[in-house]
Amino acid sequence: MCALDRRSFIKGVSSGILAGALAPGMNLMAATPPAERRKSVSFYPVLNFDVIVVGAGPGGIPAAIRAAQAGAKVALVEEDLAVGGAPVDMYVTTLFGQPSVGLSKALEQELLRDHGLYNYESGTKPKGWRFFLPSAYVRLLSRNIRREKNITLLSGTPVIGTMVVDKGNRNRVTGVRIYRNGHIQELYAPVTIDATGTGVVAAMSGCICMYGSEAMSDFGEPVGLEKASRAVQLCTQMFISERIRKDAIFPAGFKGSAAEDGYIGANRLTKEELERRATGIFFHWGQSVAVEDTTDPVQIAEAQRDCLEKYEERFDQLHEAGFAVHIAPKLGVRECRRVKGEYVLTANNVLEGSMPDDTVAHAHYYMDCWGMKLPKNMKTKMYGIPYRSLIPLNTEGLLTAGRVISGTRLAHSSYRVQRICSNIGEAAGTAAAMAALNKTGVRDIDVKALVADLDSKGLFDALKK
Repeated sequence: MCALDRRSFIKGVSSGILAGALAPGMNLMAATPPAERRKSVSFYPVLNFDVIVVGAGPGGIPAAIRAAQAGAKVALVEEDLAVGGAPVDMYVTTLFGQPSVGLSKALEQELLRDHGLYNYESGTKPKGWRFFLPSAYVRLLSRNIRREKNITLLSGTPVIGTMVVDKGNRNRVTGVRIYRNGHIQELYAPVTIDATGTGVVAAMSGCICMYGSEAMSDFGEPVGLEKASRAVQLCTQMFISERIRKDAIFPAGFKGSAAEDGYIGANRLTKEELERRATGIFFHWGQSVAVEDTTDPVQIAEAQRDCLEKYEERFDQLHEAGFAVHIAPKLGVRECRRVKGEYVLTANNVLEGSMPDDTVAHAHYYMDCWGMKLPKNMKTKMYGIPYRSLIPLNTEGLLTAGRVISGTRLAHSSYRVQRICSNIGEAAGTAAAMAALNKTGVRDIDVKALVADLDSKGLFDALKK
């Protein structure tokens, strides 16, 4: 677990050091004389919004939609050209976690209606566990973003810095700098939401970030490590196989989970069972690997190359057996920074099913901490995500959404999945719009009014059944 010094970080941002370190090619400009630099780098016009959401993934898109629907003018900033995040570039196309409520439920119903992989020959629809093609998410999410006239989408634009006013004990985030087509552009807003999945916006802003595993004694958790460690959950190279011969069956002894039409363990299907399944498209967890620092894109790229090299023989076997293989463009990263907030969710909260007074989202999923052995008999309950876990310590004008919210490694392993990230994002977007439109700080909004608003949109329906 590491803490970043806020004042040192802000000083680095304001002097341009971080911009040079984080933007592709920008480090070369650090040695360019000022006069020449002005010729080669220009600024796009400054843009002003009510809310800036960084990260158009499972947490960021619901945040942007809800903020826009509340009347806020929203900038949705995404470093990739296509929106979607993990389902699109890491092939995490399954929807895990509970509850399915609010926007998460609506989007899932739209996915099933328009993009479900059904066995049309049998006339049946899948039940329970299911997956979708990455392209389905691109189409669905792009369509939903386009419906919201208050959202300005800026894709292919990585954030290279934040604007921070450092006053007293609590600094204020006033916007972000993006790298756009070789130039820098500044976006300003009263509230910014870090939905990156990496917590990089919070880190740039000088927030305290948690990384790795805490010792059990740090937060009084009943399981975990005796001593703190920088180890994070394993990363996995996901892929999809597609039958290109009618007689294709998985090679003998083929390992790794797969699914088609909601069926887990497609590698165990007989030849006859495979032939009866019309779609012939399968989702796989491939090679997993430990990465020392998942905040470092160089280490992530090296780990992905290692995974592909180790799995090359299996890919060849699949091809010879009659399957084409579609490899996820990015390595699946489960864990990166967690931004320490006003409240730190712990394993105790997950196991006990705690429901704080400021609960803004519900969550239920087991503690799925890849790379750490946990007792098999541990059962989790539905628990509440407190609004305080979305507010970074010592920082104003910034909220977090998705898996980067404030929690221990063990708690994070439960709330990091898509349905829960969506619920958190919906809450963050609603809160951000309230703060921005009412011209108040994120800590000063009426939390009871926030909860009532979320309740009216069905976010708490799971406990009403």
